[in-house]
Amino acid sequence: MEEMRKLLDRISDSGIEVPQFVREAMYALHLEQFTTYDFDGFFHDRPVVFMETENGGVKTISAPHMIVTLLHHLELKEGQEVLVVGSKGGYISALVATIVGENGRVILIDPSTEIVRHTANSLAGWPTIDLRQVESIDVSPIELPGELSRVLITGSVPSVPNWMEERIIDGGFVIAPIGDNHHQELMKLERQFDNLHPTSLGPVSFGPVDIVESEPNPLSALEIADLIETLIETCHEMELCGADELQQLGMMADELRTMQEAGETELEAFITANMQHFVQLWPMIQLMFAPTLARPGDVDQDDEPSFHFDEFKP
Repeated sequence: MEEMRKLLDRISDSGIEVPQFVREAMYALHLEQFTTYDFDGFFHDRPVVFMETENGGVKTISAPHMIVTLLHHLELKEGQEVLVVGSKGGYISALVATIVGENGRVILIDPSTEIVRHTANSLAGWPTIDLRQVESIDVSPIELPGELSRVLITGSVPSVPNWMEERIIDGGFVIAPIGDNHHQELMKLERQFDNLHPTSLGPVSFGPVDIVESEPNPLSALEIADLIETLIETCHEMELCGADELQQLGMMADELRTMQEAGETELEAFITANMQHFVQLWPMIQLMFAPTLARPGDVDQDDEPSFHFDEFKP
């Protein structure tokens, strides 16, 4: 518990509010119940892997500062009923169940059979947590309560599913990372009479709810062309490339746009033929797409990152 106390003190010292009820819940639980992976990084305020698929999909338990943020903004009280969408190994749901107490209830839904099986083992002995597999989070599960007061979506979504919005009671709300696959805003959508009023809690980068969607897919020709054109703009603005190099990159992007129907073999041949350019570009690609991780609870954290990175992504 001492290691957790020091971690939460560092998070608090960074300016993130750590309510006492969140502290007590995090003191009470042990990470080894929710993952078989090494979790030392958790005490450096990093996400912890709890599952990987054969195809490279990865799911994590969120970084501690993000867990604290989510639980704080859920405004939890004893006896509440909370819907959690996306397992996170069962850790967040167990924290919520600890906070709302034996008279409260947590309904946890996830679309992955593999994750539900893992989470069911982790949550054995938690009678107030109702774990269910769903075909899709866009479709309301059978026998779900008609009214919802607190909803937490733990993976990125382009928007909150309609059935959730319709069931939020007055004064209730949804917290969700809303955006595309790489960057989102953590939003709190609160029902006030007939409308849901949005409040941004800051930029974040979460992985998808469904672990299958986290499995890496080869880039298409158009996606590679878009990447190269973004690099051209960056190189031009920062004066990192000469005119000849920029022209060559432009020709590569134009050629890729004529290869919309190209398969993996053709794209591999194109990349191989232009390998020297891709090797030269790689440091800039890493710079553009590697986010600055927010780790306010890390004992060695000195920088000021621009957003909070919640998932490891391939």
